[in-house]
Amino acid sequence: MTSFQRIQRVIAQRSFTLNMTPSPWFVVLPASIALVAFALTVTRSACADGTKLRPYSLGECLRLAEKNHPAIDAARARLASMRAQIDEARAAPWSFVNLSSRFGGVPNRPSDKKPEEPSTLADGIGPFLQLGVNATVPLYTFGKIASAKRAAEAQARLGEWDVEKEKLQVRTDVRRAFFGVALARDMLQLASDALMKLNEAIGSIVAKLESGDTSVENADRLRLEVSRDELLARVADAKRGETAGLAALRFYTGVQSGFDVPDEPLAPPPTPLGPVIRYLVAARLNRPDVNRARAGAVARDAQVDIARANLFPNIGLGMLFDYAIAPNVKSSPSGREFNPNGAANHLQFGAALGLEWSLDFATKAARLQQAKSNLAEAYALERLALGGVATEVEVAHAAAVEANERAERWERAVHRAKGWIVEVENAIDLGTKDGRALLEPLRILISARANYNQGLMDQNMTRTELARVSGADEVGSAAP
Repeated sequence: MTSFQRIQRVIAQRSFTLNMTPSPWFVVLPASIALVAFALTVTRSACADGTKLRPYSLGECLRLAEKNHPAIDAARARLASMRAQIDEARAAPWSFVNLSSRFGGVPNRPSDKKPEEPSTLADGIGPFLQLGVNATVPLYTFGKIASAKRAAEAQARLGEWDVEKEKLQVRTDVRRAFFGVALARDMLQLASDALMKLNEAIGSIVAKLESGDTSVENADRLRLEVSRDELLARVADAKRGETAGLAALRFYTGVQSGFDVPDEPLAPPPTPLGPVIRYLVAARLNRPDVNRARAGAVARDAQVDIARANLFPNIGLGMLFDYAIAPNVKSSPSGREFNPNGAANHLQFGAALGLEWSLDFATKAARLQQAKSNLAEAYALERLALGGVATEVEVAHAAAVEANERAERWERAVHRAKGWIVEVENAIDLGTKDGRALLEPLRILISARANYNQGLMDQNMTRTELARVSGADEVGSAAP
């Protein structure tokens, strides 16, 4: 059973009690609101299965997400594959070594058998073993091997920045969910406070109506009840946001049971917003998109060198070793140049300089042109990344400035609305005003509080977005 279902059950049980007792509804309704607030508190202390909830701070959620998020794990796996390609490129000079071996049986050949006599199965079958090693050591390849190493290292560097990009995105998602839960709970607390005041006002008007006071009308009661129904509808929406945020955080962190976040109100970012130039410089140095574009350009440049080096030959040292033995095949002391038994028992080895040169120059020239085009594209993408990042940083910084100003103004509006309500409540206590006068300032307070909470949410999220587009999350220069 979810927490919202428990709240509904509490309300249903309380409504049943109200229907069965003769007490007027406006007397016991504030008690039902208190039960709602109590249910909200109780359901946050334990899961549906009875597991005690443990609140995780924002820092803990970020660390767990970096450790357990599937997107980051996938990026790390791709990086491991790229680093393995570096090892492959480093081992390339020693990859031209081939070992061959044969073993089996051959007809025996006694030593007293004449050379012109063929071997037959009647002589029997004996063992045979042959072992050969053929190796080529590159001496000079006109830069093919060095360029391949450079391309592999650049690709691995691109993979490292790909991991950082995924981390920045996951941090953004975690903060959005975390602050979303805090915003939903602030809205629930706001609704609870406002419902208490609305029910007090409704109770006062109903009491006057029942006493025959002509200063109030039934329309006044209906107006307050409509406002209360609207507020209760917003409670359900806030609860949906809280549930969605907690579900997202459980997925991001990998903690599937006993997970909760501290029940604390939203607060402005702890670090002040710096000048835009600070984030522009950070983006040029730390933004993963920019560094991925740079690494891509380095890899493309290395591929151009490889394509150019392929126009030239490979010079290397060739080595050969061949050994064969058949113990039951005896060499005859013949003076002939050709010994039929030499194929079964021999030892050969040698070394020589060699040259390998593929002469398909037309194909190689086309590949070189293709590599140069890819390099030009990489440079263009690097310029695009630099320009696009600068635009994103300026837009994000402007949004953060606007969110700060908006939150400050709504905070002043909240203080003024509270002062207005205090004056109206004092007037109600003195008897100069009735509960109807509380409706307008209460509406203003609810609107101002809701907008202020949203402003705090936007403050934190615009600062988070600024951290993402500037890549400055690690140094804490932008993220809350």
